[in-house]
Amino acid sequence: MTDLVGELRLRRLVRELDPIRRLGAGRPTRPLALDGDPWCVLGVHIEVDRLAFVGSSVGGRELWRDEVAADFSSSTGENGYAVVDAPLRRQLERVPASMTLVAVEVGLHGYVTSDGATTGSAAAFGWTDVPLGRWITETLREVGIPHAHVGVDTECHLAALHAARLELDLPASSVAAYLGGLRYIESGVIVDGDIYRGANGGAGDFAHLNLDPAGPTDFCGRAGCLESLVGPKRLLVQSGLRTREEAEDLVRYRPRDALDLVVRAAEAGDQTALSALGVAGQALGRAVDDIIGILNPHAVILGGYLGVLSPYLMPVVETAIAERVRVGTFRNTTVVALPTILPRVVGGATLAARDACLYDPLGLTTPLPA
Repeated sequence: MTDLVGELRLRRLVRELDPIRRLGAGRPTRPLALDGDPWCVLGVHIEVDRLAFVGSSVGGRELWRDEVAADFSSSTGENGYAVVDAPLRRQLERVPASMTLVAVEVGLHGYVTSDGATTGSAAAFGWTDVPLGRWITETLREVGIPHAHVGVDTECHLAALHAARLELDLPASSVAAYLGGLRYIESGVIVDGDIYRGANGGAGDFAHLNLDPAGPTDFCGRAGCLESLVGPKRLLVQSGLRTREEAEDLVRYRPRDALDLVVRAAEAGDQTALSALGVAGQALGRAVDDIIGILNPHAVILGGYLGVLSPYLMPVVETAIAERVRVGTFRNTTVVALPTILPRVVGGATLAARDACLYDPLGLTTPLPA
């Protein structure tokens, strides 16, 4: 242990604090604190219309934050990576000369294999089985960063990580389920403070729970899944605010405007909108009830547009889960709404990149001159 702490100190990943003297014999205890200031990580969120970046030290000091427009409409497969490559290179130029980049973590909509390197299906970008992690690694090598960790994850997992660890500060041993998103219902599971990916990276796909076989068919091919009953497009249409075609376009390119329409209608007492939210709340409540029964989590977190609409959804959800949480085994599960839209995905990506360094500190860093 002494040798390991010595190695971490040589790399400035930890620093010693003032000693604590104890009663009796023995040397004073020297507490440790996270340092990590010489080492830089980069979190990236790839959306259909923009790229978000956050640079941070391994210790958590934010260095910069940026967002640039992107257009994947005419780019697929390897050509689509060109939309990412040039902005990524410009961000890499922002790494301070006094720091070394050690990890990059990327989040995007779709499924990602459990090795964190390949998109299983990212239809919004026209990507299937795309080796995104390898391409990013090649970009890093071309700009003179040959040894950094590169991870790719589905955006909902990273949003869940941010919500559970940074916003709610749940205990490290907690189990949490997250449902959020802006364009779709995004979901994920956090176990012991880390993302639970399952056998092949797809765990926590609650958006496509089968709830109503007689319900509308979703893009996933299922009839009556949670997304088809509660998704933003469904709410716009059922509230009478947009046609199906108009809702598709608005949610894809201006999701915050789509959400604002529903919020304003509900706040104005529009009965059609309130009725649509009530029906959505019932479906969401059935899903949350099943999630509590399957996972027995400490918390179910509603973020994204679900968090913003929680004043209208939560009463119905709480009624739907009332019987479940009367049972002692499930009584301590809390359903928590996060009513503010935050850049959770890029924040979670930055956190995951920091974790990658701390999980392999001797592999990703080197001793520094005294």
